[in-house]
Amino acid sequence: MGIFEEGKTDCIRELLMPAERVIRQGPDIQDEDFSRREKLWIKVEENYNRYLDGECGSFLADLDSHFRSKFEGAMAVLAWSFWHNGEIYPPAQKRYKNKEILAVDRILRYSVFEIMSREDVLKKLVARDEKLLGLLREYYLGMDEWIEEVLNDQEIKLALRHFLKNKWNSYKGKVNEAISEAVTRLDWFRPLMAEWERQKQEEIGAVEAIYQRQISGLRSRLEKEKEELRKKLETAKEEEIYRLIRDKEEMERRFEEERQRLIEEISKMKDEEARKQLEEQLRKVREEMLASVQAMEEEIRRKELELRQKEMELRKKELELAEKEDEVSKKIREVMSLAGKVEKGSRFVKRDEARILEMNFVGRIRSRFRGEVKLLGKTFSVRSIEEKSTFEINRYEGKLSERDLKNIPDNRLVEIRLREKKLFGKKEEITVKALFYSRPERYAEVGFDTDPLELADINALLVDARKDAGTGRIVLLVASPTGFEKRIAHYVDSSDFHRNFISENVSLALLDLESGELIYNPHDEYAKAFAPMLHLERDEELLSRIKDFLEEKIAAKGYVRFDEAVENFTEEAVKRAFHELSKEKGYATKFIEGVGYVLVREGFL
Repeated sequence: MGIFEEGKTDCIRELLMPAERVIRQGPDIQDEDFSRREKLWIKVEENYNRYLDGECGSFLADLDSHFRSKFEGAMAVLAWSFWHNGEIYPPAQKRYKNKEILAVDRILRYSVFEIMSREDVLKKLVARDEKLLGLLREYYLGMDEWIEEVLNDQEIKLALRHFLKNKWNSYKGKVNEAISEAVTRLDWFRPLMAEWERQKQEEIGAVEAIYQRQISGLRSRLEKEKEELRKKLETAKEEEIYRLIRDKEEMERRFEEERQRLIEEISKMKDEEARKQLEEQLRKVREEMLASVQAMEEEIRRKELELRQKEMELRKKELELAEKEDEVSKKIREVMSLAGKVEKGSRFVKRDEARILEMNFVGRIRSRFRGEVKLLGKTFSVRSIEEKSTFEINRYEGKLSERDLKNIPDNRLVEIRLREKKLFGKKEEITVKALFYSRPERYAEVGFDTDPLELADINALLVDARKDAGTGRIVLLVASPTGFEKRIAHYVDSSDFHRNFISENVSLALLDLESGELIYNPHDEYAKAFAPMLHLERDEELLSRIKDFLEEKIAAKGYVRFDEAVENFTEEAVKRAFHELSKEKGYATKFIEGVGYVLVREGFL
């Protein structure tokens, strides 16, 4: 018997070609056109089914597992690409659970080790490459243990687990080499590992404390619900069972009175025939009473059984509620553990919300620059106001409905030219560029955005502003519906920024349209002067009530869902409270698929 038994090697080689093509590309498959990836999915799935149907014959168990893992792995990588790009593809969503996609995502991060030699790794470590150090930190703090959990998870497809195991083993050796090389040749790496270990122990302690608080809160809530259930049951007994018991006792009492009356009448009668009739009447009354009592007792038993069933149903719902809370908590912990300190996914702004924010921003800017403007002790006249879009939404015509097309923000720019009013001397001129800046392509393609603007986005705008400045002053006012990553504030506040931009006639003010936060360099008198024109009005009393509501929820379970809060308050006010609490208390905001937008206590894992 040959090594392949009845299997046809040429056949399986041909069927595997599309799958191997996807696996070779790995995470780069996300850059392919959607239509191309959809065709690959259909082809891989078709070939997989042909293989399972026995078209290539039978193979030894090890080979069969190897071939299945390639088909399953390729389909999982394609499903990951749809998920990563925010694309909706129902066949992939139906086939793979969130945990399976997250497992693929986490392992594919290490694909960089496929192409890097030992020297390449060392060069990146010498340069303290943040991405590489992040992967090594994640690996050192328990990636192996996490992989082991995934491989033992019965809910993840067996063939996919084989694929993930093989893929991880191909990376693991190089990761270990990289850590060993770094420890040997870089003096600063061993102390860095010690710092990682310290952070790990702190996180474990924080998780244990949060878990204990959650358990305590859950127990308290369940005890409260049980007490309410007991009261309901007692009330039900008083209203139904006790009433039946009293009716039964009353019937027995009335029968006894009737029986005594008949006995007395019988004892007085001399007529034998009449006595027999009365005795017969007494017997019938007794039988009727016994039948009625028996029916009442059966009714009492039936009611008691119904109440026990209701009690069981309530307890079942109680358990389902607890399980649901545990499932949501688990999903939040998974996402937060994967996300770490990364700010991506920390916002959630829908397409129509972004468009409203844009129109409100443009309207407010135009209303505040009319006629004359007083700034820095001077009076400026508004020479001109021009408004234009900086993003062409026409590219999505035919792909979206007319209504959705009109709801895509087009990053409108309002350009205002100011000139100082005075009789003598040189008149100062200022050009104000008020820009609503978002990612319209995301609102067009997936309907929402979850990421703050990055430093690279602001850098590009500053480069253009510096080119336009010339001899006049450019004041760049940028408004973002999803806010700005934290390092932007540190950069704008720095002396480097003051030296490189303010001194070259460029001033910058940034407005987070959801939180109302303003960012500008405190030494920039122009940005400070224009800041009040960007200020958003707030209802402090309402915000305080919303914050109290949110903190009460967080104290009970470690997080609060946006949907819970908007049942009682407006979406705009809740989002602002989310962002203020994240800044004041160090909470994290995150959009989590299957759960929604949440505010999470820091360290909730």
